[in-house]
Amino acid sequence: MNRMPFPEPDWKVLSRLKPLALERLCRRILDEAQAIIAGAAEGESHRAYLTLYRRIHERDRLIADCFDHWSRSRALEHLLLWRQHHLISDEEFAAFSEETRAVIEWLLGETRQR
Repeated sequence: MNRMPFPEPDWKVLSRLKPLALERLCRRILDEAQAIIAGAAEGESHRAYLTLYRRIHERDRLIADCFDHWSRSRALEHLLLWRQHHLISDEEFAAFSEETRAVIEWLLGETRQR
């Protein structure tokens, strides 16, 4: 992704929202895990375990993509992923500058067209 300078006020908003976005993603993953476990019929424990293992592995990659390598130079990527995965609300997104919101909305349009 081409790196544009990420405005300092937007960086502060992103940093403030990081724990909330991480909590939401982790809650979603735990809910998925509970559904897999609860849906395991008698005699299907191994299948449920394998499904859970694969899901956790996939979601671990998502957590890494959304939150690892935390730096201002990667802020736009983080925000894009948060919006793609509905980790922040529209109201929270509105706290970013008009310029940043426009770039994210344009990028989201581009990724949806692929």
